Amino acid sequence: MGIAIRSRRSASLAGVAALLLAGVAVGVTQGASDSQAAESATPGTVVHKEDAHGEVRVADPSVRNKRKLVDAAKKERKERQKAAGSQETAAGTTADTTGGSTGETTGGTTGGGGTGGDTGGSGGDSGGHGDQSGFPTRDQWLDSTKSSRVSPEGGAPGEISAAGSSFVKVPFMEYYAIFTDTKSDVAWLGGRPFNADSIKHTDTWRIGSVGAPFLVVGAPEGAAVKSTGSSAEASWSTSVERNWYSQHAYDQVAFYPPNEADYSNVFRISHSVTGTFQFGSSFFTVTSQDRAYS
Repeated sequence: MGIAIRSRRSASLAGVAALLLAGVAVGVTQGASDSQAAESATPGTVVHKEDAHGEVRVADPSVRNKRKLVDAAKKERKERQKAAGSQETAAGTTADTTGGSTGETTGGTTGGGGTGGDTGGSGGDSGGHGDQSGFPTRDQWLDSTKSSRVSPEGGAPGEISAAGSSFVKVPFMEYYAIFTDTKSDVAWLGGRPFNADSIKHTDTWRIGSVGAPFLVVGAPEGAAVKSTGSSAEASWSTSVERNWYSQHAYDQVAFYPPNEADYSNVFRISHSVTGTFQFGSSFFTVTSQDRAYS
């Protein structure tokens, strides 16, 4: 069994290395064909900034019902997750069938039929996704929301909120992590003043790690990137002025081991969303976070 595990990890790392090289060449990896975080616009928002991999949107000045816009963004994230789940269920059914057949064939020649069947089953449980060599992954949505009541300078008390979702792909042996389909928003929901003077909106993708420091590939332009032997993260901040809302969409951020000769493993994987709102000389901050494999 130990030999088989090492063989699988080496084969998968070779696939990761190939994807990494391709990602560096274009500035961001495009390995996840289902990464379409910015494919639909929330009603009532307009583009503030965009590029090939993500965008920042703000509320259109005509929007007066703040709660309706925030609820529409939440519904959009949920529908995206539901649609992806339906696709994964179909793919998982195929993985179960394939895994079972592979297990039976392998069992007939090497006595490992049970292992082959179990591997196929795990692929189905994880939603049918596989790593670059087709082995099962531990995929999961990270979904968070947080709100806080504040009293702006010269205004009336109101609510600030932060929310977001990101789909993280992790292989069975947990030696890399890829965040896809990230969408987040931060909002000032109070009525007086109607807009904040400025909003700083930050998405942070983070992993705990052991072994060789991870490479961070595909982070948004201008993102702060850090990597040590115990953690790695990419933190993307944008700012808007004289608005009450900011929305991020980004397709993919990956954390890869440096090469197949180095031991590296991930754990405590998280995605957080932070909004910092300025009203005059006062600043208020709210952060939401979800994590996995802690």
